[in-house]
Amino acid sequence: MDRVNKMGLAAPLVTAAGAQRTITVYHAALKTGLPVALWQLPGAEPQAMVGLEAVGGLAPVDFRQETPGFVFAPFVTTQHNAALQMRAGVLFGAEGTTVQITTPAARAAHGRFMAALEARAGSGVVDAPRWYAPYNGALRPDRAADEDEFVRLVDDAISFIRSTGIAKVVVSRTARRPLPPAFDPAATFVELCVRYPYAFVSLVAIPGVGTWLGASPEVLLTLDAHALTTMALAGTQRRPENRPLAEITWGAKEVVEQEMVSAYIREFFHNAGVQNVVETGPSTIAAGNVVHLQTLFRVARPPAERLALANRVLQELHPTSAVCGMPKHKALAFILAHEGYDRSFYSGFLGPVHVEGQSSLYVNLRCMQLGAQTAHLYVGAGITAESNPEAEWRETEMKAETMLAVLGRGGPDHRHASS
Repeated sequence: MDRVNKMGLAAPLVTAAGAQRTITVYHAALKTGLPVALWQLPGAEPQAMVGLEAVGGLAPVDFRQETPGFVFAPFVTTQHNAALQMRAGVLFGAEGTTVQITTPAARAAHGRFMAALEARAGSGVVDAPRWYAPYNGALRPDRAADEDEFVRLVDDAISFIRSTGIAKVVVSRTARRPLPPAFDPAATFVELCVRYPYAFVSLVAIPGVGTWLGASPEVLLTLDAHALTTMALAGTQRRPENRPLAEITWGAKEVVEQEMVSAYIREFFHNAGVQNVVETGPSTIAAGNVVHLQTLFRVARPPAERLALANRVLQELHPTSAVCGMPKHKALAFILAHEGYDRSFYSGFLGPVHVEGQSSLYVNLRCMQLGAQTAHLYVGAGITAESNPEAEWRETEMKAETMLAVLGRGGPDHRHASS
C-alpha cells in the first residue's frame, strides 16, 4: 500500500539492505565489464539486472517472445519499436535472485561476476566511482542551453504551429554540469530512489553505449497478468508548498494540452478496435518539485491479445505526444530540423520486460548522461500557439531541478519525494 500522507507526500521506501545490495551489484558488474540496469518501480524497492552477454544493436521489441530482460530505446530510430535489449542474466528481483545462462560465454561471465560480487558482499570493499563512457560522438555540444537560445527555439516552434495549424511541438534543450568530487552513479541512483519513491528511477550502464540516470513520471505502457495500461501526461507547474494535490488548480493552456494528449490515445484505441477501455483522470500527480496532469487508460485482454496490443502501442504511441507533439510526424519533422542536437536516449523508452510476470516501460524523462567529468541533462517543454517563450524556459529550469538535486545543488528534501 502506498505510504502517502494527507498532503500527497511519500515516505522513502528504500531499506539500508536494499540500497547496499544495489550499489554492490552495480560495482561488481562494472568490475567485470558487464552491462547492468538498476531500477525502482513506483512504490517499490529497487531491483537490478546484470547481462551476461554483450548487448547487441538496436532491434525491434516483440512482447510475444516473452524473453525476460531490460530494454533501452532512443528517441527515434529507423525501425519501429527498436531498442537495445539486455537479456536477464542475473536478476535481483522483488521475488529473489534468478540466473539464466544460455551459452558457455555467459557461464564464464557469471562466474566472474559472482566472484566480484562475493568479494564485495560484507567485506567493506569500497570501489572507486566508475561508469561506462559514452561511445564516440554521443555527447555533442550543448544546444539551446542558455535562455536566449531556447527562447529563439520556442519562438520558431510557435511560428511553425501557427503557420501549419498543428496542435503542439515539444522542444528540448541540454545543460552541462560538472560532476561533484567522488561522484558514484550507484549511490546517486539510491539517492534518487529516496527522493522520488513514486517515480521510475533508473541507472543503465552499457559498455560501448554509456551510462544514464533518470527519474521519470511518465508510463509508456505496463503489462501485468490481466491488463495493459498507458498514460496521457501533460501540463507542468511548480508544486505549491503545503497544498494537497487535489487542491491544485490549472490554467486553460495546461488543461487543453492534457486533453489533446488524452484524445490522441482515445483515437489510437478506437482505430485499433479496442473497446472497454477504463479511463481514470485527469488528476494531478507530483513529480519531484513539479506537478502534472495525468489520465490513465487500462485495457483488460487475454494474454495473446494483450501482448499484440503492447507491440502496437510501442509502434504507434512512441514517441509520445508528451515528448514529440501532435500530429506526431509533423512535430517530429520540426524537432529534427530545428533542435540541433541528437536526443539519443532522452525521451526514448526503457524498463524491464517479462520480469516476474510484469513489463514496465517508461518514457526516459528527467534524465542525464554521464561524461568523463560532466553530466549532460536533458529537459523539454510542450509548445502550443499560446505558449510564452520565457515561461517555457522557466518550466525547463524547474524540470532540471530533479537531477540537479543530486549534483550538489542542495541537500536531501523529502517534501517533494513523490512521483
